[in-house]
Amino acid sequence: MNRIGNIPLHHYIYYLLAIWAVLSLPSLGLAPLFDYDETIYAQTAADMMHLGEWVVPTANGSQFFEKPPFTYYMMDICFSVFGENAFAARLPSALFTLFTAILLFRFGRDTHSPQFGMAAALIFLSMLEVGILGHAAILDAVLNFFIAGCLLNYFRWLQSGERKAALWCAAMMGLAVSIKGPVGAVIPILVIMIDRLIVGDLFRVLKNIPWLPALTLFFITATPWYLMIFLEHGIGFLYEFIVVQNIGRALHPMQGHGGGWYYYIIVFMISVLPWLAWMPYLIKAWQRNTSEPLNQMIRLSLLWSVIVLVLFSFAQTKLPHYISCLYPAIALGITAAWWRKAPNSSQLRIIQRTTIFILLPISLALIIFPVIYPSLIAWVHNPRAIAVLSQDIQPSFFITLAGIILFAALVYLWRNTQQRFALHSFIILGLLLESCLIIPLGSFAGKIAQAPQSHIAEVMQSLPKNMPIYSYNLNFPSMSFQSRRSYQIVLNQQGIQTLQAETLPYGLILRSESREQLVWLKNIQPIVDQGGFLFYVVNP
Repeated sequence: MNRIGNIPLHHYIYYLLAIWAVLSLPSLGLAPLFDYDETIYAQTAADMMHLGEWVVPTANGSQFFEKPPFTYYMMDICFSVFGENAFAARLPSALFTLFTAILLFRFGRDTHSPQFGMAAALIFLSMLEVGILGHAAILDAVLNFFIAGCLLNYFRWLQSGERKAALWCAAMMGLAVSIKGPVGAVIPILVIMIDRLIVGDLFRVLKNIPWLPALTLFFITATPWYLMIFLEHGIGFLYEFIVVQNIGRALHPMQGHGGGWYYYIIVFMISVLPWLAWMPYLIKAWQRNTSEPLNQMIRLSLLWSVIVLVLFSFAQTKLPHYISCLYPAIALGITAAWWRKAPNSSQLRIIQRTTIFILLPISLALIIFPVIYPSLIAWVHNPRAIAVLSQDIQPSFFITLAGIILFAALVYLWRNTQQRFALHSFIILGLLLESCLIIPLGSFAGKIAQAPQSHIAEVMQSLPKNMPIYSYNLNFPSMSFQSRRSYQIVLNQQGIQTLQAETLPYGLILRSESREQLVWLKNIQPIVDQGGFLFYVVNP
């Protein structure tokens, strides 16, 4: 079947591509790369390309075993085409966000109908965090594609018994491991095992798995890089990657990224906007003891989401994007619930009113943000925040315009009572919400947060190539990425002695509060003093 009504099937892909392109490509490079995560990954990719070192990741001249390198390879391809900039660094995330939407479309098309698949894809694209991750030079958008591919193929295998789907499930799981490590297998395995335990046929399913080809595919897709780097670095790599970066993150907060048990509840409530008010409807849509495919999709989506939330809530290191692999599940669940039984007019009105109540303060805050911004400095007490806000950088009128557009969309939602257009209204609202926050507000946040580092990078780039550059007790990879120069990080008393022993002129980066620890700087004027950062050229 190549057509649905008057619409050829391939046109659905064109529509998805057009929507994605309009929402993503013009805004990918508006904001500079944010420290720390975006810039460390971009710097690692750039270092690997410049050094021609494709096995051992390095950042700022040091080995960086934190993540496998395959996303860095994708960034390097983009760097070679578009240059080493924010647009190119973020393009892999944007592309894999599109690929995940296409994956949902194809799954929905094959298991139900093209309209079903299109709705799931657009609901996914219209979630706030999905839009943010599609504009972030980190690994999660890529990882999420492979986790979604694994679990959707698992569902297809259950429904059809096709051996091909089981093998795709294994291959996707292996590729997920090659992107970000063990988490790429832990999440799918937990979802599959608990799903089958709930149904009560775990042992039957385990017996039916084509183990030999599935394991072969898994190891072919998951292990090549790990084997190569283990042969080169042995137990040192295993300790850093497995013990420190994976087990250590689960057991202890790393780099100050901790949070209470409620952390991911709050993250989830914000990140799924504007679909948060649909969650009670989704939960009520699942019915026990029903083998209907749509009901099984709802169960899988709920289980997938709950397992991810619980798993990462127990982990001690917490960042908002850690739970992002559940957004395809939410999109699939809402779509299945709608196709199974759309909410009645009173339920829909509650969903609409709740959404308006949540988003109205956001629209009003955007409208007045340029007016109240100068007074924000009086409301904060953290010295670093005060230093950032004290820069002579003001928000533009486009933030107010974004708030007005979002407010108009909420008025439309209030007035729209036609049930058959409810999904369309929320999809449009979600896409507008992403654009109103990411484009004007995100670019302003990036500008003010990264302005000092960008200024320092410009100065670093102008200095003689043989001049050593040090940073005292800080690591902001944006400075090395933008300047194309490495700096040596020095710490504590031993680091101070290293600086005091230096006999050649050198550059020195530090925070303002660290100046008192370096007494010999008292009579030297910094070249850069901005946003809580200082840059000196010291002549011993």
